[in-house]
Amino acid sequence: MNILVAEDNQVTLSLLEKKLGEWGYDVYTAQNGMEAWAKLKASPADIVLSDWMMPEMSGPELFKRIRDAGFTSYIYLILLSARDSKQDVVRGLEAGVDDYITKPVDFEELHARIEIGARIVRLERELTNKYDAIKKNYFQTIHMFTNLLEVFNEELGGHCRRVGELVIEMAAQHPDVSEQDFPVLEAAGLLHDVGMVGFPIELLSKRRTEMNGDEKEIYMSHSVQGEIVLNEIDFLRPVAKLVRAHHEQFNGRGFPDRLAGDEIPLPARIVSAAVAYDNLVHKGKISLEDIPDRLKQMSGYQLDPAIVDYLLEINLKKIQEEGEKDFLEIALDDLEEGMMLASDVRMKTGALVMPVNTEMTGSGIEKLKSYHGLSCIAGKVHVIKNSVKG
Repeated sequence: MNILVAEDNQVTLSLLEKKLGEWGYDVYTAQNGMEAWAKLKASPADIVLSDWMMPEMSGPELFKRIRDAGFTSYIYLILLSARDSKQDVVRGLEAGVDDYITKPVDFEELHARIEIGARIVRLERELTNKYDAIKKNYFQTIHMFTNLLEVFNEELGGHCRRVGELVIEMAAQHPDVSEQDFPVLEAAGLLHDVGMVGFPIELLSKRRTEMNGDEKEIYMSHSVQGEIVLNEIDFLRPVAKLVRAHHEQFNGRGFPDRLAGDEIPLPARIVSAAVAYDNLVHKGKISLEDIPDRLKQMSGYQLDPAIVDYLLEINLKKIQEEGEKDFLEIALDDLEEGMMLASDVRMKTGALVMPVNTEMTGSGIEKLKSYHGLSCIAGKVHVIKNSVKG
């Protein structure tokens, strides 16, 4: 346990250093607040023991700077002072102090206070380590599920990844969503269609209007199936609740529970909006310029009007970004003769399949599709914007 002692009185400093060393602590010292701050940045301490009145920077100023710096590990702060009025104690506490000891120092009391600080620091470290382990397991599990989705169906996996990114972009704008909610919300976006794993492949490419009765029943079971899968893992149960609700509609005509308006959890409304947007762009192939009209039709019917407003802002940003690019991302199935590659097409190994500026021909398009069929290349390429007709 490392302790930094900041004290401008050399006699008091030497005595504190000697006593703390006898108690088994590793001690380093500073004779003013500025020196203490420099040493702390170079070698963070577990506990800082500081006098109030020091040249260059006082103890409260030093402690406020420590708290504002946001060190990754908690630092326990003890202030020493001859001042013992209520006003002085309050001022010290406002600077972020954990404990306050009046001078002259009673070394028995100081020893006990230091031991309390050391226990708190150790407990904080244990909690941090446990939290880090839980967080690691959480994201490893999410990664496993997203990989499963992509292995099952690349298009479905891509859809879920895009929704996961979009929900965070929307959540960052929403005043009622805190950063603490982001991991659960992102996971719900990434895993909202996990209940589709094992569905007939031909069903995945159909719109609901194209499905027959049995197919609709199977499709409409996927939110509940997803909830069942995720509920098997304790720390994914908050995600499971959102996955169940991601097809509820603002007007109460969604599924599986026909929730309406604010009955639908806010994170689920965000996921639902992100799903609808991605389906319009990638499955419906609606241009970004035409997206606002489609979203307005859904506003208050399928989607929360307030969340549609955030989508409209994001869509406008995407239109502006697309206008600044000189290339388009095109699915292999949408390639046409005459289009020009804007970048090299390479295998996952890095081997060149087709160089930049290649003009697409029928045989070239078939070549790319065959490589994709062998899982050697991605399902989309970049083409020069002005080579795309219409």
